[in-house]
Amino acid sequence: MVKQGHYARVSRQKKQRQLKQRHQAHADRVIAPAAVAEFLQVRYHLTRGKQQRPVLRKTMQHFLTQWLAQASASATTWDVTALTTATLQQFNRQLPWQGYALIDTAFADLQAFLQKEVPAVPLATRLQLSDPLTVTAWQRVLTTQLAVNALLGMLGGQLETVTTTQVDQLRAGLLTTTGAVDWAKAASLLGPVTVVPEDADAATHTWLAQLAKLTPKDFD
Repeated sequence: MVKQGHYARVSRQKKQRQLKQRHQAHADRVIAPAAVAEFLQVRYHLTRGKQQRPVLRKTMQHFLTQWLAQASASATTWDVTALTTATLQQFNRQLPWQGYALIDTAFADLQAFLQKEVPAVPLATRLQLSDPLTVTAWQRVLTTQLAVNALLGMLGGQLETVTTTQVDQLRAGLLTTTGAVDWAKAASLLGPVTVVPEDADAATHTWLAQLAKLTPKDFD
């Protein structure tokens, strides 16, 4: 006759095996740091991209790709304000005003996505976010870049000739009384000075053509 202690020992061993298997499964889910950007791009597409109209989806794909490229050079804490500022600077005059306008409509949601998903990326050492942008701070970062782009176009692309006073004055002129961006003014200033990337492929040209169809009324 099998003793009761035998059943207790078998049950205990079974639980230990199950616990070990769960730990192993958790370890197997950890991804390499080099895979973080692709992991987050897929997550964004699944949770946001499918609901976005094509031109917005393509624009945010470009923006997030560049944002994550900047972030990949950071340590385990990602500074949202610094990375967003750097990303806008990377686009510079090569992104039409319509692209900036679309990013403006989706940035709050993108930041919410990053705040939720970045710390949840299954890494051995988890990532953290710092310095998120408030609505006011985002508007300042955005309009500063728009003003710099306009001045670069007017001054022949010489960044060293652009002064802080010039940027602040032009930036203030791009805001409505409610603090939002006046996209009609942005279009008049940035339209003539936007440049097409020299290495633009067919897909990029198609995307830029889609952006060109948008007017300030689309962002009222």
